[in-house]
Order: sequence, then structure tokens, then C-alpha cells
Amino acid sequence: MNKKDSLLREIARYPLILIMVFWVVQIIKSLSGATLLGFGVVPRELYGLVGVVTSPFIHGNFEHLIANTLPFFFLACLLFMSHRKRVVSYLVVIWLTTGLITWIIGRNASHIGASGVIYGMASFLVFAGIFGKRLKLIAISILVIFFYSGLIWGLFSTERQVSWEGHLAGTLSGLLLAFCYRKSLQAER
Repeated sequence: MNKKDSLLREIARYPLILIMVFWVVQIIKSLSGATLLGFGVVPRELYGLVGVVTSPFIHGNFEHLIANTLPFFFLACLLFMSHRKRVVSYLVVIWLTTGLITWIIGRNASHIGASGVIYGMASFLVFAGIFGKRLKLIAISILVIFFYSGLIWGLFSTERQVSWEGHLAGTLSGLLLAFCYRKSLQAER
């Protein structure tokens, strides 16, 4: 195995593990007939805070999960590739702040799915390029904008089953994280 293959495996390992957990949860949910909506973010309810951690693992159906799988994998791999030293802390902060902001601003519903985290990663990668002022980060920023510029429409969704609040929360979360870490993004090598 050469060094390049080893690096690609390292970058893809954790995103794949998370995606496998998403799929296992959905299969168990489907086989058991459970909805697991109690594990979503339920705004302004104390019990709804559990969803801050668990909601990205819960999807409404297989179509919902399929729609989130590839973007989550691609963006998580970019995050792991471009920010290896701090990737775990960045991902945890995006994950938790997205859930907390959704808990604060969300409408009265159970907000589930990984799309808020997807928006958070996309937003962070774009703004890390802007604030980081480094060629590698700017290139990744342009790549994300090119492939995922359509995410902007998810912020304005009028479909009841789509959590535009989660999408907005993820976008704000990524922006805030990139802004707070702008100095270290510039210094990172």
C-alpha cells in the first residue's frame, strides 16, 4: 500500500464510520417500525436537547438518508483532508452548535437528519477559505461553492418536512466557527 492510498483511507475512515451508523440506525428503525422522533431536536423543550447529539443519526426514510449520505461523506472528507489537526473539534463544534441553534430557533417539530451538519461543514469550508486566506483553503472553498451552491435553496424551503431552521443553524454554525478560528486558520499548515 502506498502513502497516497493510506492517506485516502485515513481521510475516509471516520466519515464512513458515521455514515455506517446512520445506515444501521435507519435499518433498525425501518425493521422495528419505530419513528425515533423523540431523538430529534425538539425546540425549547428540555427533552429536545437530546437531539442536539442524536438528531443527525435519525432520518425520516431511506430517501432522506440517501440524500444526505453523499454530501455528508464528501464534505466530511474535505474537512478531514484540510483540517486534520483540529478536525474532531471542528466537527463536534459544528454538530453541537447546529443542534443548539436549531433548538433555539426551530419551529415546534422534531428536527432530524444530518443536513444541518452538512450545511455546517459546507459553510465552515467556504468561510475557512475566506478567513484563512490560504491557497489550499481558498481552493477547497471554491470547490464547495461549485458543487454545493444549490444548498442555498434549502435555507428557503417551504416544505413542511424540511427543516430550513436546521439548514440555517448549520450555516451559522460553520460561519461562526470559521470566524472564531480565523487566526489559527491563517497560521495552520
